[in-house]
Formats: sequence, structure tokens, C-alpha cells
Amino acid sequence: MVDALRAAHRRVRRGGLVVDARPDPTRRPRVIARGRVRGRILQSEDADERDGRADAAVERVVARGLFRRTGERGAVWHTFRFADLAALDDYVGDSARYERYEGGTRDALLPFRRGPLTVRRAIRFEVLERV
Repeated sequence: MVDALRAAHRRVRRGGLVVDARPDPTRRPRVIARGRVRGRILQSEDADERDGRADAAVERVVARGLFRRTGERGAVWHTFRFADLAALDDYVGDSARYERYEGGTRDALLPFRRGPLTVRRAIRFEVLERV
């Protein structure tokens, strides 16, 4: 992440903006079937470690004076759909970020296995200005 931020510093003009946007690990993704939340997906420990390193990288480039915080920050919701439970199982099984369902979620999804299923996850963002 530090390398990416340094590259952004080289490419963005003074006063230009960079948006740091990543899934928000404090808000577990919601699995929705027929308009109701039926459970959640848990993030892997590896993703937690990467998020910590990314947070530290932002702190370092701000401390070094490459960027400054504009104060603009928040979260947006990203929604994506799966045709059925098998497709969602494949996503959870293959994802580098998410490792498993929260307890009871998979069983709660069985009546909706033919889908469609929706996952809503929070994406946090912060706007940084190149110094």
C-alpha cells in the first residue's frame, strides 16, 4: 500500500485528490434473501492483517507530508448479487478477504438456495490531498 501511495504521489498534481477506499472490516457483510438480512460473512485473519498494514501505510504517508487528510470520509454500501447459494458458497470459499459464514448463516440460507442472494458490504473511504 505504501508503494501504491508513493506512486499516486508521483502521478497526482499538487492539490490533487486520492481516494482510499476499502471494505470496512468493522461492518460484516450482510447476506440478503427476499429483502431481509439472513446472516453475515466473516473476514479472514489475513484480511485483518492487510487492513492493519494499509491503515499504517496511510498514516506513514500523511506523517511524511506526502498527503494530508481533507476530512472527507465515510462509508458507502456496495451490493452484489449471486444467482444461488452455490455461487455464494464459491465466492466465500475462493475469496481472499472472506473466509466463512457467521454461525447459523448457511443454515438460514438453505430455504433460499435457489437464489437470488445479495451481499451488501460497507466500503469506507477517505479523501487525501497531495501536498
